[in-house]
Amino acid sequence: MENRVMEAVRLYSVAAVADLLGVSRQWVYDRINGGQIRVVELGDERSKQRVRADDLQAFIDGRTFGGETR
Repeated sequence: MENRVMEAVRLYSVAAVADLLGVSRQWVYDRINGGQIRVVELGDERSKQRVRADDLQAFIDGRTFGGETR
């Protein structure tokens, strides 16, 4: 377990996710509240929510259609 924690885990703020996806923070929060994007809760405030890079990638992969698969 310790080795996994020690590996660099990339966490994105909701604002960073919104910037990466080209959408509003509210759009991201709507997906979080709908269970479509998983978050790590670092505190009681909404501003303390973070999205793991692999969870963001899973969200994107689940919405990718057409063309060749990777």
